[in-house]
Amino acid sequence: MEAIRILEVYPESFRANIYTDDPFRMIGLIDVDIEYTYGIERVTLAFYRSSGTNSGKIQGLWYPIVGIKIKNGKFTEFSSDINIIMKNSTRQGKGKKGWLAKSIFFSKKIDANYQKRGFSYGRHYEKLLGIGELLRQLYNKQKYIYDNSLSAKEYNKILYSEEIKQGNKLSQKVNFDNFIKDVFEQR
Repeated sequence: MEAIRILEVYPESFRANIYTDDPFRMIGLIDVDIEYTYGIERVTLAFYRSSGTNSGKIQGLWYPIVGIKIKNGKFTEFSSDINIIMKNSTRQGKGKKGWLAKSIFFSKKIDANYQKRGFSYGRHYEKLLGIGELLRQLYNKQKYIYDNSLSAKEYNKILYSEEIKQGNKLSQKVNFDNFIKDVFEQR
């Protein structure tokens, strides 16, 4: 798929919940408009607030993820396409329960002199980083919806929903899949 790009972000849609206390991390969802070859669709994207404890991540910055691992072992939590992508983008093709699935956003092509790790590589880098910085600002100003129903299971359910949002042609799942596949192809 060509020319997939994030066009607009909807800050008022940002909702978040505490994910872990130690280290302290939040998970959040935000709606964006993404342009596909088949039109412009409103899509929910997933992010988490880093505790800054490892891999050179910046404390308080929000990083994109594809979902949360529900159980130990092979990837079965996401769509079939994303499960395959996660299998191919992790060291052993598996993950531990509770793991924030983010490996596809950590490209080996990153230029550490001017790019931050964890926001993909290629045309989505600037937009994903910009959203991460916006979410940090919104969170620090407490301009988000606190949603304690956002468990790992509910989080994945929203991201991979078959529901077609008002004004869209395709489901959240199809649109999210197409975006994640595009990120993966640019690794």
